[in-house]
Amino acid sequence: MKRKTFCLTGFFVALFLVIAASLDNGRAEETGDVFGNNLSFPVIWSDGVTKALRGTTGMEPATAGSWWYWWGTKDDGSPLSCAPDYDDINFCDDGVADTANGALPGGPQRAYLQQDEYNVWQAATLHANGPVTVDWIDWGDNLEAVPWYLNSMVRAEVVLISDLSEGALQYDMKHLYGWGKDEMWGLASDPQGGKPDKLYSSQATVYSHCARLTIQKLGANCDTDGLVWDEDATRWTGDCVVEPPIFNGAVREAEDGPGFYSAEINVKGKVIYGYTWNVRDNNEGAGSYRLTFSLDSEALCPELNTYFSADKGTEIFLPEEVVEEVTASEESGDVPSGGTAVILDDASVTYIDINIIERVTRKGKK
Repeated sequence: MKRKTFCLTGFFVALFLVIAASLDNGRAEETGDVFGNNLSFPVIWSDGVTKALRGTTGMEPATAGSWWYWWGTKDDGSPLSCAPDYDDINFCDDGVADTANGALPGGPQRAYLQQDEYNVWQAATLHANGPVTVDWIDWGDNLEAVPWYLNSMVRAEVVLISDLSEGALQYDMKHLYGWGKDEMWGLASDPQGGKPDKLYSSQATVYSHCARLTIQKLGANCDTDGLVWDEDATRWTGDCVVEPPIFNGAVREAEDGPGFYSAEINVKGKVIYGYTWNVRDNNEGAGSYRLTFSLDSEALCPELNTYFSADKGTEIFLPEEVVEEVTASEESGDVPSGGTAVILDDASVTYIDINIIERVTRKGKK
């Protein structure tokens, strides 16, 4: 049985004020400015270190920015949605100024876009009073399901999740358009756009600034059962050849810009750990690579208050779907290279081994 050793403080957020959207504040025009994502899913600041968020705790959601119609999902998972036409918001945008000849939206529900200056909300933020045990680890589905090549851009994402004894405020988010870098989600509301949908989640993500990502190449025919995690050196060692890390970074060491391991709020509004590995520029040839997510020991990170292990009952979320357009390379093929995530029995370490393969020859070309 999983036990909680922390208590929640101050997670009940004030009820929402109904905000009526007018024609003016319902416009869908683009400004060119991009603002950060709003927190839509509860988070626990497990080590007592927080991240800067849009909005304030307990705020009433502001929905004066751009919105789309949303009315469901197609069989292939793509959304049924459209932007309203600025000339007549009862129609989908036809892309032509001074006309409103687009289709009628398939439903009245509105969703307010992330990354808009005038759309601001904040889900529950929770503070720990005692050690926090992670219940679930969610590795990105793409690592577990798709092939990777020497010219791929490998997106390595991890989400830590803890079960809650009481619900914490969450906002209902809808997928509006795009996949990957172009993906956009929005805050669901009633048809008049006045009252955002709210939920109370039985789970929260966990933010620890002691988190680390390590990438190492494994030797050919390496007996991985003999590998040992060195928590002081933050790398794997063993009798078989294990190369020095080609990447080894902690969240607390991250600076602005690419090339660092960091925690971010994704477009769905969740706190995730993410790193984009440019294999083309950083590799040691085709072969097996181990991606390791770990929490540094107190010797390296004195604020450590977060723990997980198989012994503590932590489990891996199984992949539910394959994310589209996860690789930048043009090759295709059913070459198995995804791995299976593993949690160590007695340490806050989880890893996944993936194969990086040569470019696939297709129709006589490379």
